Amino acid sequence: MYLDRQTPLARALFPRTQRCPVLFPLLPLLALSCSFTLNAQQQAPAKTATTSEEEQLERLVVSVQQQAKPWLSSVAAVSRLELDASPALDIAALLKQMPGLQADQRANFAQDSRISLRGFGSRSSFGVRGIEVLFDGIPWSTSDGQSQPSSIPFEQLSAVEVLRGPFAALYGNAAGGVLTLQSNAPIAGASVQSQQSSDYRQHSLQAGDGQTELYLKTLDHDGYRAHNSAEKRQAALRSSYQFDSVALNFRYDWSDDPLLEDPLGLTKAEFERDPNQTAAVATLFNSRKSSAQRQLSMTLTPDDHNWQVSAWQGERDITQFLSFSGDGPTAAGGVVALTRHYRGLKAQQLLQWNNWQHQFVAQLEENTDQRQGYVNLRGIAGDLRRDESGKVQNSEIAWQSEYQTDLLWALHLGSRLSRIKFKVEDFFIRPGNPDDGGQSSEQLAAFALGASYPLTEQLHFYVSSGRGFETPTLTEMAYQPNGSGLNLALKPARNRQLDLGLKWLQQHTQASLDWFYIQSRDELVVAQSLGGRTSYRNAAKTQRTGAEVWLLHRFSEKLELQWSSTLLDASFKADSSAGNNLPGVARVQHQLGLSYAPFASPFWQLSSQLSYRGKLWIDDNNSMAADSATLWDLKSSWQTGWRQTNWSWWLAIDNLTNQDYAGAVVVNQANGRSFEPGTPRQFQLGFRVQLLTD
Repeated sequence: MYLDRQTPLARALFPRTQRCPVLFPLLPLLALSCSFTLNAQQQAPAKTATTSEEEQLERLVVSVQQQAKPWLSSVAAVSRLELDASPALDIAALLKQMPGLQADQRANFAQDSRISLRGFGSRSSFGVRGIEVLFDGIPWSTSDGQSQPSSIPFEQLSAVEVLRGPFAALYGNAAGGVLTLQSNAPIAGASVQSQQSSDYRQHSLQAGDGQTELYLKTLDHDGYRAHNSAEKRQAALRSSYQFDSVALNFRYDWSDDPLLEDPLGLTKAEFERDPNQTAAVATLFNSRKSSAQRQLSMTLTPDDHNWQVSAWQGERDITQFLSFSGDGPTAAGGVVALTRHYRGLKAQQLLQWNNWQHQFVAQLEENTDQRQGYVNLRGIAGDLRRDESGKVQNSEIAWQSEYQTDLLWALHLGSRLSRIKFKVEDFFIRPGNPDDGGQSSEQLAAFALGASYPLTEQLHFYVSSGRGFETPTLTEMAYQPNGSGLNLALKPARNRQLDLGLKWLQQHTQASLDWFYIQSRDELVVAQSLGGRTSYRNAAKTQRTGAEVWLLHRFSEKLELQWSSTLLDASFKADSSAGNNLPGVARVQHQLGLSYAPFASPFWQLSSQLSYRGKLWIDDNNSMAADSATLWDLKSSWQTGWRQTNWSWWLAIDNLTNQDYAGAVVVNQANGRSFEPGTPRQFQLGFRVQLLTD
């Protein structure tokens, strides 16, 4: 039975659900930062509908640095993808064409899709780890490095960029890379969008005057398996104000997921017998999750874009029923109730001196978790088994410099210093259940150095190297592999990276070839996963070598091809797992997309995408693997205008051949339920009507 938030227990579990986050505590700091002009420049404007074909290839990416830089001469592996208007159900659907990135669709909204970049993030049992997520320049990751991108309004997105390699270590607590999501400009008018299939219904509304926009969305999902339904609600309000010489951008995001059922993974025998079935313990304990998130953010940018100040504050509430009781005297319970408060302030300054350009960044972040655990009485919360408060504080400064000559070769270097503190207070101390609180702190440094050289006007070579780090998240420290209490033995992971690459840019073709080598020590990996609860450990040594290929070619205004391939050898180099591959990481990935638009007015486009993902090992011992999978998706879209309205229709078929495959695996699952079935063949029909104002 679903936990109604209006019951006394629900009010106890969600004491602040209806409270909106406010930024009043940060406003004095925001004003002070403005007065000292401690920030950098605004993100490049989003692409408009009138952008020419040549401009689409030449516009610069690397907007993670909040400044326009030519893609060809950049010293990092970076990819950009322009997004169309058709909505996506999850973040993985937007990212599957990106080289180096593995987007595993779990078809389970209770756990979110797993995103990994060059193997970093594959340890995540839910949400995103090891990758810094930015939405319009605002960190969507907490101070300890965890992120929940499912709360981002996908219909507002215009483009996505992925930064890989050593320079990613200069942006937040992430070892794998940076994922930058950019929204389109507020609409002037109103837009209604609807998409549905036999399994789900998704509707959204956007209305604005070109300066302020309101966004509303609902999603109801019946699920492909029993006990797999989901209900999601989202809203966003954003506005931009122009003063004498400064622009203020304001944004408020709200999401509420009252019911996200969790069917759990299957054993290999169960998966091969019937991939659409549900684990028996999922219905026995009514495993499910509900969550709510509210975030307020503001950004100040001057007209000359020489500085920028950003501030944000939010709150996230989660109640999760796991698939076991958790009634032991030292157990943490089978029901998790978590309330997280977080806030941050970021200031950047850009300075130019002759051919040198310097960027300085200062950032303060804090998040506090109130975590309780209750006995799971087969779907009903029982006695208290855990009560604690955890706090993470992170302060960091970063610096980057670039030297650019008239001959187009460039030198780029940077560093980041970070101090992060963890503190947990235990309020559930009983005979036989000792104080499990504790604290730790780390002072860490990252740096990167790179150079780019033009071999020809169209072909550039780059090389970069650096050292980075990644601390465990508070959630990863929550459980020990053996015993109870906080896992204070977890240490930060440290890595060394080397990247070599070629970039080629002509009028109708953009291509890149990247080779990388990464050596890590104390990498954070899964120790054990049981019943939805995951504990972690440090691996002695790991190594990654690989290559990434990306190609975008326009044969004509009507025909376009996009291809990406990733080859990745990620393995343990020490301890008992030495020589084995990292679980959950595919050695090979290929994506091939083709789009054809025979008519310009009314616009009609046919597109096809073929994706291949290699097998996934389920544990450190490489005892068993999920088979490789090849998926074929088709889509037809049509757009036209009539008077002051724009009309769009689309029909999509995902997994055309209806292949049974594992969308993801649960790494080191203790009872063998490691296989998470992917989405079967699905027909989707959608439309969008936009009313434009003068």
